[in-house]
Formats: sequence, structure tokens, C-alpha cells
Amino acid sequence: MLARALTRSLLASRPSMAAVPRRCPAILPRNSPLLLSTLQQQSRTYALKKRRPYTGGDPSKDVDPADADPIIPTEANASPLSQDEAAAAASSSSSSTPTSDAADPTAKQTSTGGGGGKGDEPPPKTSTGGGGKGDEPFPKPSYVSSTDRKRERLARLVFVSFLAALVGGAIYLGQDLNEFEKTIYDTAAVPNGWTASAFYARLKARLQNVLDFYNEPPFEKLLPDPHPDYSRPYTLVIALEDLCVHSAWDREHGWRIAKRPGLDYFLAYLFNYYEIVVFANQHDQFAAPVIQKMDQYPGYIMYPLFRSHTRYKDGKYIKDLNYLNRDLSKVIMLETNPDAWAMNPNNTIKMKPWTGDADDKELVKLIPFLEYIAAMGISDVRPVIEDFGEKDVATEFARREALARAELKKRVERERAQKKGSLGEVLMGALGMAPPKKRREDEEKTFMDLARERGQQMYEETQKHIAEHKDEMMMEQKNMEREAAEQMKTSLSKIFTEGLPKPPGQA
Repeated sequence: MLARALTRSLLASRPSMAAVPRRCPAILPRNSPLLLSTLQQQSRTYALKKRRPYTGGDPSKDVDPADADPIIPTEANASPLSQDEAAAAASSSSSSTPTSDAADPTAKQTSTGGGGGKGDEPPPKTSTGGGGKGDEPFPKPSYVSSTDRKRERLARLVFVSFLAALVGGAIYLGQDLNEFEKTIYDTAAVPNGWTASAFYARLKARLQNVLDFYNEPPFEKLLPDPHPDYSRPYTLVIALEDLCVHSAWDREHGWRIAKRPGLDYFLAYLFNYYEIVVFANQHDQFAAPVIQKMDQYPGYIMYPLFRSHTRYKDGKYIKDLNYLNRDLSKVIMLETNPDAWAMNPNNTIKMKPWTGDADDKELVKLIPFLEYIAAMGISDVRPVIEDFGEKDVATEFARREALARAELKKRVERERAQKKGSLGEVLMGALGMAPPKKRREDEEKTFMDLARERGQQMYEETQKHIAEHKDEMMMEQKNMEREAAEQMKTSLSKIFTEGLPKPPGQA
């Protein structure tokens, strides 16, 4: 019965179907305006979900019949519509009449005509939910879970806390200077008062002081005051990586550290002239074991320094010699990194990085120049180093020394030639009193040759003394390490009951 009624209805309404847009075909009831409006609203919503993009009202480019809305009969036993009733139903479906609007106040007036005129516009999106966008079936807040709401509240709380801390910190850093801070800051540049300029000056000064705690060396004096028994007239600061040692990695062995050829002799020989300090660019947990292994015995390196003792500025780790607590006119630094000598270029001998060559002699070749500085008692090493410019110091000094030795030899030969024809020389030769050969050789030696002989003699005596008193020195070193360990074991309760421990050697 349902199929027969549907067929009769279609045949009866065929002449008027041309007026019905293809995009909204439907068989409408004839006796229920409210139901008609409801079905129209549902059909439009369904079509908006499945239809293709709007084509400006061109039927030829509209949706395919397969994509159109299904034909939903409302009454199974409905009698077929006459031509006049079908035309009236189609007209009411294509343009919402006041009757349908009056019957359903919630329905919106929409145009579904497919004539392609200028007035035709795509039907607006309708919402079937309470507050959602477009054709979303539910309002947006219903999609937010309780966990998301908690996260949003927490994010807002964190943001407000951060903003409050930022404002509070700015007010705290901008407050007036106290009596102690007046002795630290320049009161002329950082005045008190609540003007904008004074507030900004105090804020900037205190913030810079906080940053300096991390960017500046931890102490104003990195080295203790010179000890009268162990002090040397000059201080030699040596870099660690790529100057004393070289680190390399390969698949077979992993990380390996090589010691530069001649390093032991270099340290032992210059120990007689210089206070040797190793300034590493690495952290102490990495560099300290390397230094200890490199100078295990007897300890030519007096003080080690690490990255924490450098100065951080403009993205560079600078070895600022002004913090050494030594006279800069007597300080020489050997360095391979240009960033390290940025503050003291005139105190630095720039060297090429050692790449692990086993036949390298550059470090040993530098000994004559450093020995010349100490033997001559140079009052200020900076002009001497600056005089070499960008030249290799060891090579240039060897060239100058060779020229000085050749000039001395020429002068000695001229003097000998003048003395040879003199009466005194003739009488001494006749009596067999010619000057000995050693004396003649000494006359051809330069001052540096004589100084090097004395330095070599001091080196041999030092090595002999170390070999003879090795056991005593090792015992003394162990005692010092034991005392240091005892100091570290001091408990907090002992500090409160007995006070701070006294330094070794004091009663």
C-alpha cells in the first residue's frame, strides 16, 4: 500500500516538479503546516551537511541526484495530491510563506531557489544546537572536558603569578639604596628617589650586580698573596687544552688524551724562574684530573684555574689576568684561543693549537725566550711581547739571537786581530802564555748563552734534590692531604660547640 500511494503521488505531482529545486525535493503533507516547517528545517540541515559547495544557483552544477535529500513520505495512506495542491505545496517549500512562519515562529526565512538570479545567495548555515557554531549539533562548551578546564585555570594562575612576581621584583629592585649599598654603588649615578630615571638606574644597577655574580670570576683575587719562601719574580699562565694536552676520539679507543712532547722538561726547567699556573677553559670536574695526571709528581704547577674563574662577556669566556692578584708587568700567558686573551693581548704569547703531532718542538723552542725574560730581569714584559707583533715568538727570538751571536763573534775577531799585532801579545806568545782555548770560547758566548748554562745547572740540581728527598716530599704531601680531609670532616655540631677549625700550624 505504501508503494502504491507513493507512486500515485509522484505521477500526480510530475507536472509541478519542475518548479521544485532539485536540491530540496520532498513530498509535503497537506494538512500540517507545523510538521511541514519542521521537515523543511531538517531537510535543509541534512542537505547542508552533504551538499557540494554552492555554485551560484546554476542547476547544471548543483548536487547530483544521488546526493540529494531522500524522499520521506509523511503519511503512508495519504491520498495523491492534485496538481493545484502539489503546486501550492511546492511554492510553500521554495519560499517560506507567512503562514508557515506564523505556524512555526522558530523557523528562519531562507531562499532555496535555483534560478541563478542575482538575488540568489547560498542558504545560511543553521544551528540545531543551543549555542554552537554552524551546523554543530552541540554548543562548544560541551566539548571541553573537566581536565581541560583545570589546565586552563592552572595556566591562568601561573600567568597571573608570573606577572605579579615580575612586577613585585621590579619594585623590589627599584627601591632606595640602603647604607651598605651606598658603599657599593656610585650614588651620583645611582641616586635615591622615586623619579623614573632614579628608579630605572637602581633597577639596572641591582640587576647588573645579580648578572655579574654569574658572569664575573667568583673572587677578586684568584691567587693568594705571594709567599715569600716560594714566590717567583714572574708568573707564567699556561692554557691546558691544545697547548699542554690534546684530546681525540675514535671508534676503536674512544676518548684519549695525549701529553705534548717536552712538557715535563718545559715545566721542570721554567719552575726555577716562574710561578706556573695552568688556566683551563674546561670545568674543574673534567680538567682537574687531567692536570693531576699531567703533573703528578713533584708538582711544578702551583695553582690550577678553571672555567669558573673566567669572565663571561659577549658570549666569550675570557681569562682576565686582572683578577690574578699579580703585577701584570710580570705576567706572561701562553694561549691558543683568541677569546681567552681579549682583555690582556699584550701579556699573551699567541700560539698555534697543538693537534697531537708526536714530533712537535714548539713548546721547547719557547724556553729560550722565557728564560731571557727572567734572566734579564725585564721590568715590564708587555712592551717586549708587543714588539714581536703577529710573528711567531720562538722563531723570531731564535733569529734575533743568531744575529746577536754573529755580531758578537765578528766583534771578538776584530778585537783579537788588533791584539795580535800588539807588543804584549807578541811577548806572551814568545813566553808560551797564550790565552787558553776555554777562555777564547767564553769570549764568543753571548749573555744568554751564559744564562742558559746557569739555568741548566739549576735544573740538574733541582732534579737531584727531588730524587734524594722524594720520600720526604711524598710524606709531607700525604700529611697535607690528611689535614685537608680532617678539615672537611668537621661536623656542624662541632662548629657550634667548638667554633670554626683553625688553619693548620696554628694553636
